[in-house]
Amino acid sequence: MQLWFNTSLQRKINGLLAVLLSFLFVVIIYSIYKLKLIDAEMHEVAELDVPLTEVISELEMMQLKQHLLIEQFRLKNNKIKKNLEPEEAFATQREALKYLLDRAVRVLNKSLQQHQVRFAPTEHQQILTSIEQFHQQSDSFEKSLQLALKAGSTTEQRWRQLEEQTASLDQRISAVLQHMDKLTLKASRYTDKHENEFMLVNTSLGFCAFVLGLYLTFYIMQIFRLRIGRIQAGIKNVHNAIEQGAPIENLHFNRPNHQDELSELENDLKMMVQRLSEEITNRKEIEEQLLVLATRDKLTGAFNRHKWDEQLRMELSLAERGGIFSIALLDVDYFKKVNDQFGHHIGDKVLQVLTERINQRLRKTDRLFRMGGEEFVILLPQQTADAACQMAELLREYIATLNEPELPTFTISFGVTQYCAGDDDDSILRRADQALYKAKNTGRNQVQVS
Repeated sequence: MQLWFNTSLQRKINGLLAVLLSFLFVVIIYSIYKLKLIDAEMHEVAELDVPLTEVISELEMMQLKQHLLIEQFRLKNNKIKKNLEPEEAFATQREALKYLLDRAVRVLNKSLQQHQVRFAPTEHQQILTSIEQFHQQSDSFEKSLQLALKAGSTTEQRWRQLEEQTASLDQRISAVLQHMDKLTLKASRYTDKHENEFMLVNTSLGFCAFVLGLYLTFYIMQIFRLRIGRIQAGIKNVHNAIEQGAPIENLHFNRPNHQDELSELENDLKMMVQRLSEEITNRKEIEEQLLVLATRDKLTGAFNRHKWDEQLRMELSLAERGGIFSIALLDVDYFKKVNDQFGHHIGDKVLQVLTERINQRLRKTDRLFRMGGEEFVILLPQQTADAACQMAELLREYIATLNEPELPTFTISFGVTQYCAGDDDDSILRRADQALYKAKNTGRNQVQVS
């Protein structure tokens, strides 16, 4: 069973269709067999039931006529109706009765010998035995009747004996008729039973075939809907990832257990999605790295000169429409001495610590840029020169009191300026540089505004 589930979808469908066609073939073969059986039974019933029914009707009529003849014999003996000659009529009736019974015997024997009776063989034999006994009893009655007729006159006692024999014959022929009625009834019931069984079994098999076909159809539709749904979800995931440029979400790659065509297609798609996701992730990481390299200073992590030019042009554009901003230019006091005395690696460490500490105390909207060497500039959107000076003073005091292990103490100087109408990127930076130069010349470790 497990091997069947792991086969291709085409083999699954072919196998299921083979099962359904085999089932329908069995239904057809069974139907043909039962129809032939019922047809044979109908022939048998037709050859038995119809002739026997005719014999029964004629026997009942003959029995009635025989009663009338017996009564005529009685009238003749009493000389009531002298012109009646019932002997010949009685002989004729007896021959006709014998003929009918012989007909019944032939029908029963034919049914027993030629058709190999499928039902009530015992009843067939009982009817034959009853007919034989009737013939014997009828012969005995006929002899008694002939003796009574030859005697010319018959006593009342003799007539009572004849009447008793007549009643016995009536009972015998009635028993034969009952047996025949019973046999024909059984034949009809036997055929009805097989017809009902055929209808029931055929209906059951047809219903089972319908249910099996419905189940197979539903199963195949479910397989297609499930697998195609997964494939469509994967394609939509890829489409969204490409549009957003983000890694593919909910990526769980498990090799399918069922290796059919749709599973293989789904597997290939998942492998492609996984690879695409890795490529998107790698590309995003590379883009982020390139963005950092393009906008950040490699040593300190502060924004670089290229990013400064971009942000400054943006702030100038906003300021021309009524906005304000300030900049604070700063550098490390006596930085050359630090490099000469402690080495460039310590100097680099000083710049890294300075960048880290300043960034910790800036607003989210403020930006720190490294302009080159130990010189930095802070861009302060929506800040006046006074507010920028207060911020710069706080930073200066904090750096002056900074105590970092394995680093010398150092100070910084600030040159602060605010945007003025007509400023461009050179003029505003030039004023800030003049303020910084003034702070350097007046003793360093201070803030000057221009």
